[in-house]
Amino acid sequence: MQAPAGGSSAHLYIWDNRVLYAGPGTEARYRCYGSAALVVGIGGTLQVHRQSHAQEPVTARCCVITPGLPVYLGCDSPSLLVLFLAPFMHDLAVLSGHATRQRHGILSGLDNEDTLITLGEQVLTSRPPPRAVVAMLARLGLNRESRLEPAGVDPRVARAVGLLRSRRTQNITTENLASAVNLSVPRVIQLFRQYLGISAGRYRQWHRLHATTLAIASGQSFTQAAVGSGFSDLAHFSNTFHSMLGIMPSRLLRARGGVQFHIDPQLASEGFSTLTGINSTDSTLC
Repeated sequence: MQAPAGGSSAHLYIWDNRVLYAGPGTEARYRCYGSAALVVGIGGTLQVHRQSHAQEPVTARCCVITPGLPVYLGCDSPSLLVLFLAPFMHDLAVLSGHATRQRHGILSGLDNEDTLITLGEQVLTSRPPPRAVVAMLARLGLNRESRLEPAGVDPRVARAVGLLRSRRTQNITTENLASAVNLSVPRVIQLFRQYLGISAGRYRQWHRLHATTLAIASGQSFTQAAVGSGFSDLAHFSNTFHSMLGIMPSRLLRARGGVQFHIDPQLASEGFSTLTGINSTDSTLC
């Protein structure tokens, strides 16, 4: 995503389980999100294709990209909305019900496209507080609750996610995780793919990015935020951010570049470790 130019501004909303960007359009390049993402072109179209299917692009005003999918994303829209969805894919299931086309993990032809574009326009023009945006998302059928909702998820994978979130500074291996939740390694791999669409290691990196972004928005330096969230150093954070989001973090996250942060008040006061039951665990890693 390009840093704002010409006096325009970008807005980044941060909740426990979602992040929303609204602002200038992206640079055309590859990226690989760690969660499903709703992408909306506000005033133009998107051009999206899977890395392995460059000759079969999707052109649309709105699309949903499934998690862990290496995609090329370009757009001719002056403004863009990107909503990174809740990790357990409840949000993805809701939006999938509105899609009329699917190509290689990219959903398009959304029947609520006009509503989604209006949402993006409202966020850009009125700059609503996080609570108001949550209400807007609820009207789209996305759960109003700004916490993880593991209902319908295998409790062992929910517990494993809680461990990764609460101990993100530790390099927990899949073997460690399997032992902690009394599963085999192949079963852990299968359950993460089933309920999150990505591997346990990929989810850990994605949550670390989430936590680092929150820390930067709260006033920490890039280095403090990155190391405090489990990255070995600033370069490790920057490279991970770039590979997953297609842009260096210094271009997107510096407030002096025009980014305005909007943090959910409960997340700001309580942090990631106390908002959800799945994060409170006494499990011992073996």
